[in-house]
Amino acid sequence: MTMTELWVDVSTLTPAETPDTLAYLRSSSATVLVLRHDQYVDWQPIDRLRTACLVGAEEADVAEQISADERVDMIIARSPADIDLARQVVGSRPLVVRCEIVDGDTMNEAADLSGKVDVVVAAFSDETNIPLELLLAKAQSTKTGIVKQLLNTAEASTVAGVLESGPAGLMVSAERLSDVELVTSVVAAQRKVHKDLVQLEVIRAEPVGMGYRGCIDTTTLFGEDEGMIIGSTSSGGILVCAEVHYLPYMNLRPFRVNAGAVHSYVFGAQDTAYITDLRAGEQSHAVAADGQFREVGIGRVKVEMRPLRLIEARYGDVTVNVILQDDWHVRVMGGDGKAKNLTDVTPGSTLLGMITEPGRHVGIKVSEYIDEY
Repeated sequence: MTMTELWVDVSTLTPAETPDTLAYLRSSSATVLVLRHDQYVDWQPIDRLRTACLVGAEEADVAEQISADERVDMIIARSPADIDLARQVVGSRPLVVRCEIVDGDTMNEAADLSGKVDVVVAAFSDETNIPLELLLAKAQSTKTGIVKQLLNTAEASTVAGVLESGPAGLMVSAERLSDVELVTSVVAAQRKVHKDLVQLEVIRAEPVGMGYRGCIDTTTLFGEDEGMIIGSTSSGGILVCAEVHYLPYMNLRPFRVNAGAVHSYVFGAQDTAYITDLRAGEQSHAVAADGQFREVGIGRVKVEMRPLRLIEARYGDVTVNVILQDDWHVRVMGGDGKAKNLTDVTPGSTLLGMITEPGRHVGIKVSEYIDEY
């Protein structure tokens, strides 16, 4: 799933306000900071955060310095009138243009930049989202991303509807850090997706010998009704619970899903990966019994030889299966939304899972005939 970026405009802050705000934003959920050139005095690069330096008539005298400053990740023209100057200093960096949109002419001017620049920051004078939808429609077949600059806190509180239209990012002013926090929470909520889970009837449950299984350790803490959707085929999978339920002989691992044999798919909200393809720092999805997918970070995948058990289940004419470590402390989600010990799963049991259209190549959905069994 494509993440919506959070851009924070620091350029309106005074020199006295800038250092403390930059220190705060270094540990925030911001992804891009918009800075004046003089504010780079207080900026030490951090890999997670990119910066966009404003360029316009007032920066003409320092254009060469901006061009040579390796801390500048992007160049942002203050307006379409400043594009020529921005092109002189941009080099190989992305070119961004901020457009104030107040009427049809300025709307068309912004739309005409699609395919010509990397990002358009759209600053609308009105709270209506219809012009944004028009911009997105014009840009969708080009490389140009659209970032919406929010007008005020009130607009930030209704931004969830804007996100459904698909902008690449949202920009908020750093003058009120409470606004940054508010938009952060909305962006986080946007990363949650709901999908319908189904009740699968188990038709086969038996040991299948030794093999390698992977534990997926994440950078989150799972809830009691959460886990990951794991399956052996691209037709779907079963909700395997996180290690958040009682264990008599060991401590809980609430960050972990004992996810299954190494050949298995891990189903995300949109993308699907093999367990062994997951790497530290990448993203996957925790899945709740109500079908809510939330984005989680991967910390590591731990592979070990263990006895394995096959669970095969059916929904309608679709059959899915999962191969898990054969131990009672491994849990799967029952059809009633309650965790069930793996060794208690027998033919006739019901489990929660997800059914998808089959057909993947290296985890990517493809339109072709495929039969997996």
